Amino acid sequence: MGVRQCVQECRRAQRLAPRRDHAPLSPGFAMPPFHPDHPPRPAVPRRPTRPRRYVRPDGATVSGLLTALCVATLLVTLAVAY
Repeated sequence: MGVRQCVQECRRAQRLAPRRDHAPLSPGFAMPPFHPDHPPRPAVPRRPTRPRRYVRPDGATVSGLLTALCVATLLVTLAVAY
């Protein structure tokens, strides 16, 4: 089947396919859930949050941690190898 026949077949199938008329959605779907036995509670006031300080580690700390990790990996590798 050639490309032209494929295109014609698709167009014919689309033309013969039934139209799908969708009913508009009810605005009730946009409402939050509500049950008469459980009325919404009043909002609890929150205390103001303080911005967190970001402590950036210095190069010596990062270097020390990487060295310790490398030494630990080397020791584990040696212990497993023997």
